[in-house]
Amino acid sequence: MYIESLLIVLLPLLGSTILLFLPIKSNTTTSILGNIAIGIPMLLSIGLLISFLSGNISTENYHLYTWYAGNIYLFEIGLLVDSLTVIMSFIVTFISFFVHIYSIAYMEKDSSFNRFFIYTNFFTFSMLLIVFSNNFLQLFIGWELVGLSSYLLIGFWYKKASAVNANLKAFIVNRVGDIGLLLGVILVFINCNSLNYEDFFSNLSSLKSNYINLMGFEIHLLPFIALLLFIGAAAKSAQIPLHFWLPDSMEGPTPISALIHAATMVTAGIFMIARLSPLYDLSEYVLDLILFIGVATAFFMGLVALVQNDIKRIIAYSTISQLGYMTVALGASYYSFAIYHLLTHAFFKALLFLCAGSIILKCHHEQDINRMGGLRKLMPLTFATFTIAGFSLIGFPSMSGFFSKDLIIDIFKYEGNSIAYYLLVLSIFITTLYTAKIFFKVFFGDNKLKIEKNNELEHKDTLLIPLVVLSVPSAFIGWSLFDTMLFNNFFKYSISDFARIELFYDTYISHSTVFILHSFNSLSFLVLLLGLISSYYLYYANDKILNSIETKFLVFKKILINEYGFTKFSNIIVPKYFKKFANIIWLKSDVNVIDNFFVNGMANLIGLISSKIRLIQTGYLYHYAFTMIIGLLIFLITFYEF
Repeated sequence: MYIESLLIVLLPLLGSTILLFLPIKSNTTTSILGNIAIGIPMLLSIGLLISFLSGNISTENYHLYTWYAGNIYLFEIGLLVDSLTVIMSFIVTFISFFVHIYSIAYMEKDSSFNRFFIYTNFFTFSMLLIVFSNNFLQLFIGWELVGLSSYLLIGFWYKKASAVNANLKAFIVNRVGDIGLLLGVILVFINCNSLNYEDFFSNLSSLKSNYINLMGFEIHLLPFIALLLFIGAAAKSAQIPLHFWLPDSMEGPTPISALIHAATMVTAGIFMIARLSPLYDLSEYVLDLILFIGVATAFFMGLVALVQNDIKRIIAYSTISQLGYMTVALGASYYSFAIYHLLTHAFFKALLFLCAGSIILKCHHEQDINRMGGLRKLMPLTFATFTIAGFSLIGFPSMSGFFSKDLIIDIFKYEGNSIAYYLLVLSIFITTLYTAKIFFKVFFGDNKLKIEKNNELEHKDTLLIPLVVLSVPSAFIGWSLFDTMLFNNFFKYSISDFARIELFYDTYISHSTVFILHSFNSLSFLVLLLGLISSYYLYYANDKILNSIETKFLVFKKILINEYGFTKFSNIIVPKYFKKFANIIWLKSDVNVIDNFFVNGMANLIGLISSKIRLIQTGYLYHYAFTMIIGLLIFLITFYEF
């Protein structure tokens, strides 16, 4: 596994480097090299996954390079290969490869075609560096490189003002989270004298009773470390209140929305907490906070999606809501369920974004769904694949999203947490509404853009093939891996919830088929059907009902459009007061201290001294002779021995 793992991590970096220094930059050469650099790691990742699913489960920890070795400290680069690593590597490389294939057609007319593939290859390397890390230092490096890649890709069209503002917002919000992550890593290092996961986990029992003094307060060390690390995860995985960067990040090219902000980058925080599950099992109140934030994100961000009309922004808010489901599972200590939903969500959400890109291209880059309509017959393949992804998103029984989402909801029915259970069930209704809103407004009704039908395929093969391929796991991967991945010791040696998952399976579920049949009698399915029926009447049969509801609840609609004030907070209040604060710092430090005191002050002082000294430079010879005589007399008086 050593060679395979090393190639998986390094080939995308090699591809990015070759593309950067390519002497002749043609679209064909760039496409071939860029896709080979991702395609080989994808095949290797699939091979590792099959090996682990077949029962060849083992944890391997490989040392690659020593940065620093002293008497006490050791900093190194290494690879940790276990079931969690393998499943994440499969997700990242598989989604990335087919997004790259899709991008050949989507970006073919862009003048920066080569630069696009350089960025995407580098992003894939950065994400894989996180996935294969066996220590916090390497995790942090990969984390920052992912943030840099995201910044570059969101602002890919750098001449577009909205894209520049969006990538700046994403960069700043993620830096806020990174402060928490960095402080958590520093505390780990101070208390363990090591940054290796293995050393940290082995010291957890001894650190359990440790405290840290913070401004005179004694705080338990492990929960505090867990909280700081979660701040980093919350920013990266767009959880309230650090979520507002993700909808604006849709300013980047649509393939980037599929790659980074649906399937891979935004799941880095979920992955990190699952990786550190032994820590979070001991984090006390932090798990309750994570659970609360997850439920709030899943429910309230779903509501915001209802009032959006931009197809990409609807899917973006859907992503935030689904990340909330994963966070809920983490807060309930069912980390494996979070990773399972991460897996299924990656495929159907990437497919939704790629379908959105197909629709946008067909509609001449129009993104407002109210201006579309009647595309079902013009785009049959996009319609079919979007339908599969949509049914998976709402959690229709037997679809991939159903297995992972209903498992998370049933945790709280199983454990008797009524508030979380009913809010998540209500979120199903909301999810169904905004998904069906896209479905009816885009594919049914009148062809408002007057797009003409032709005998050719709706797009080129390189754009359509990824839609077809991703539709397969969007429909079936949840069912195929339900028993083998979740309940067959797959995560036993990589995630700490094995005993909890096993008990849940024995007392609540007996088999995937039984789980499906059971769902038809559940409240979740009833709410889903209610959502489908309501969507039909609200968005297709009689839109006057919707207009009437919006008129009656206009205040509530405005609150949702403004995202509970986060839009104003991030776009107006923060820039305004940050600018004022920056101006004060500039005047106090730069102007008054650096310029006026050090630079201009020293210059003025030297000028004053020199102006006084130059008075003695008269130019008369007898003045200089007199000065020399006086100097000689002083010298003789000083050194003469009487």
